[in-house]
Order: sequence, then structure tokens, then C-alpha cells
Amino acid sequence: MKKCFIVCPIGDENTTTRKRSDLLFKHIITPVCESCELDPIRVDHLNDTDSITETIIKNLKDSDLVIADLTEHNPNAFFELGYRFALGKPVIHLSQKGTKLPFDISAIRTLPYDLSDLDAVEELKTRLIKTIQNINFDESTSVIENQASNFNAQILQEIFKIQDSIKQLTVDISHKDTSAVSVLADKLIQILAQKLLRQL
Repeated sequence: MKKCFIVCPIGDENTTTRKRSDLLFKHIITPVCESCELDPIRVDHLNDTDSITETIIKNLKDSDLVIADLTEHNPNAFFELGYRFALGKPVIHLSQKGTKLPFDISAIRTLPYDLSDLDAVEELKTRLIKTIQNINFDESTSVIENQASNFNAQILQEIFKIQDSIKQLTVDISHKDTSAVSVLADKLIQILAQKLLRQL
């Protein structure tokens, strides 16, 4: 069975982010994948001995399809999406209705969803199924994959590590002025993003 890896903001348990992602996975992505004979995979549902970063990169590389939820502009989701783009493999983009996407990806076709509207949910499921059915999974991507072979996955791993460090640092000084940390985090992410793009 072909695999479909899900890129999305997950968040902590009982948060709005986690609840939304769980509903999206349960009521839209899973039934669509089952209808299209795809095995839906979300990283927090896996029992894997590898590090989370290694598991994510492996699934981004090996999965036949990636469905990416761009809601909340999650930095990890965008980095994962960039890695998948570099591989030249199929991606379907979703976002919660009303989400304004960054300029760089605003031109990419993105399917909106509204979990509070049952008719909209059914409509999206139909559109997703048709989109998946139109993907030629057997089409050769050898040229693109060869071009992407120089893409350095270690950069992606380092970005995840730095983001985790920044997050922990912010928690550690939560009672202090965090504006300087926010500025530093933005600068670091910009620098790393530029390095990432130069690898493409």
C-alpha cells in the first residue's frame, strides 16, 4: 500500500492546535486515504526507535504522497515542505479557511477546510480524492531526484535542533523580557533558511 505522510502543526495534548489536527486527520485525511488505498502516517502516531527528526526526514523522502496543513504558519511544517519540494515528489496543501499564507507560497494551490461545516468537509473530501486520483505516482522523477541528491538533510536536522533550543530558552526566561530572544530567533531562522535555499 502506498504511504501518505502528514505534515501539520501538532501541538501539545488538549491544545486547540492538537484538537484541530486530530479532527482533520480523523474526519478528512484518513477516510480520503482509505478511499484512495493510501496508508496515512502522522509522526506522533508512530512507534519508532529513531529520533523524531530522522523519522520525519525518512517519511518525507520515502512516502508516495505528502499532505501538508499550512495552518498557523508552523516553521517546522514549512521546513519539511521545503525538503519535500526539493525531492520533487507530490504534495497536497491544506489550510484552515481564512488562513493567509506567506507571499512565497501564496500562489501554490491550497485547499481550504472548515471543520465546523459538515458540507464543506464532504466537499473537501471529494476534491482531495479527485486530486489524488490525478497524481501519476509512477511518473519518473529521476532527474529531479538526482538534482536533489546534493540537498543536505543535516541542515534540516540542525534547524530542528536550533528551534528546539530557542523554544527551551524562551521557556527558561519566561519571566524576563523575551523580545530579544524573539529577534534572535527570527534572525537565526532567516540565516538558516537562506542556507537551506542555497542547497536546492
